Amino acid sequence: MERVKLKVPGKSTFVLATLLILALIIQYLYGKNLAVSVLSGWLPLSGKVIVIDPGHGGIDGGASFDSVLEKHINLEVSLKLKSILEKEGANVVMTRTKDIALDHLNNKSEYRHKRDLIARVDIINNSRPDIFLSLHVNAEKSSAKTRGPMVFYYYDSVKSRQLALQIQKNLEEAYIKAGHRVPARKANGNRSLFILKNTKPAGVIVELGFITNSGDRQLLTTEAFQKQIAKAMALAIKEYFSQKAL
Repeated sequence: MERVKLKVPGKSTFVLATLLILALIIQYLYGKNLAVSVLSGWLPLSGKVIVIDPGHGGIDGGASFDSVLEKHINLEVSLKLKSILEKEGANVVMTRTKDIALDHLNNKSEYRHKRDLIARVDIINNSRPDIFLSLHVNAEKSSAKTRGPMVFYYYDSVKSRQLALQIQKNLEEAYIKAGHRVPARKANGNRSLFILKNTKPAGVIVELGFITNSGDRQLLTTEAFQKQIAKAMALAIKEYFSQKAL
């Protein structure tokens, strides 16, 4: 007779369940405000709404090189980041969770690509998040040596700049820890990128690396490094909110 193996919940599941039970008890005994403040002490991102926008999707593969498509990297890293942020207490909204484009969500332009961008902007604005991240992978076909992450923010937004600086720093450190030295860059202020120009909350466009650079590409298609940069961005987000609280 074959033994049935029971799936034992992970440690993080037990911890989260325990925290929720304690918060409910505190809320019942002492009120909602105290319960929220206690829960926030354990979960750094409790109460924060964060939108993650995996760029491209569906018919739009984004940048490509040697059959590697940007859209897949964007989604895989985004889903890993979502999982980490939710464990930290954040409410995460995704513009997409599978390989689809978003142009079908509106008829505000005759151009498919423009409709796709408008849909992403609408999701971000309607979600009223504390911050948003739009994840992409860069390409520079004229120079295979160009490498490393780049983070863009709307030039006039102080909050977006603070977030961009923290993410840029943490991503560069993740590459260096993986043994792939990348140039130190400043976050890039921009007034023309559609998503940055048309969104209301603080947010950034993150170019995770260059698909045209062999070192970047090899790392970005590796699950272990995808987890590493997701952790780096999650840490940057926690540091951003921690600085705002000071």
